[in-house]
Amino acid sequence: MRVSILLLVASCAAEPPSRVQRIVESLADDNFVAGRREPALVAMKLRKMQRGPYEWLRGTASLYWRDLMEPGAARAATGFGDPESSRVLLVGDPHPENVGTFRGFSDGQMFLDWNDFDATGYGPFTGDVRRLATGFVVIGTLGEADAELIAELTRLVAAGYAEQIASIAAGTRPAALGAGIAELFDDELAKAQTRGDALFAVDELAPATSGTRMLAFGDLEEVGADGVFEDRVIDVDAEQAAWIDRAIALWAPGRLSPAEATIKLRARRIGAGVSSYPVFRFQAVLEGATPAPDDDRLVELKETREGLIMRGLPILQGAEWDTPADRAVDTQLRLHARFHGDRLLGAVQIGGLSFKIRDREAYQRGINFDDLAELVTDDPAQLRVIAKH
Repeated sequence: MRVSILLLVASCAAEPPSRVQRIVESLADDNFVAGRREPALVAMKLRKMQRGPYEWLRGTASLYWRDLMEPGAARAATGFGDPESSRVLLVGDPHPENVGTFRGFSDGQMFLDWNDFDATGYGPFTGDVRRLATGFVVIGTLGEADAELIAELTRLVAAGYAEQIASIAAGTRPAALGAGIAELFDDELAKAQTRGDALFAVDELAPATSGTRMLAFGDLEEVGADGVFEDRVIDVDAEQAAWIDRAIALWAPGRLSPAEATIKLRARRIGAGVSSYPVFRFQAVLEGATPAPDDDRLVELKETREGLIMRGLPILQGAEWDTPADRAVDTQLRLHARFHGDRLLGAVQIGGLSFKIRDREAYQRGINFDDLAELVTDDPAQLRVIAKH
């Protein structure tokens, strides 16, 4: 696998050898388990990371945190060593594409919040702020923004964070981001509502024909020119089917009735994410309240790995979670503005695999960085509002 990574970083030849070595070692460590298990998928992940600066950013969260915690100016700027600022519960990878839509269970209200907590952990809050700001720098650069706008976007990210912290300190609970903040957000919320109501997600995976559902195996999107699977659905083997069955049996009580937890179809889906591209993502179509296909439900079982490792940082809360999936689920519940943006959210451990289970209906939809980059020229004022929020 190291050969593949060396090919990946060949474009970094102008960098000092020590920097190239650091990148190679970080990527090798980050992909060690997946590389031993399915090297072809790791190779696709690395090719996907080469598509552009934003994909590279998404695939190198572990490298980012390593760099930030190294002795020097970057580490000093994080507040390293200060007990209060370095023991904050972090999102971990708060780039702009890790924001998505949710539907409140109690009232059906659509809202936006962070949708990826796989890298969460305790650390310096400034690391989260800097990573989010970096995402806007990359978006601004790809959109050919001038230096003044890029600098303003980073200031707005920091200002928005500071204002929110001040509001929380004053006793005000954070409000969920809803309609009326930005046109892009409004469009995404409306699309998610429409697609969720129409069962788009389950119909895409398993279209109903003659009263039954059949999985749409194969490529739901055309394979990329670089050979990367964009959205491929494959069958599961007997061992994987047993994992899914056991996981659903452990997760469903208290969330779904026995009838609603009946598994109709099982599949593995490949293509989502960048950092998490090679992890197991299983999807299960559940029966629903009736045998009819029009109330079936789709859930995802996503393999979750260890989160942030802050070497040298005294983290007393490290034993707070029993499993990686427990950590991701607990952090989402604690950091979301609304407690039940996903009432099906849960965690199970199957042998050595830690799975986060979540509702995968189309009410949950992510923001696309291409849409954000277009705002650089089409509507920079809207991009400023988004950066602030």
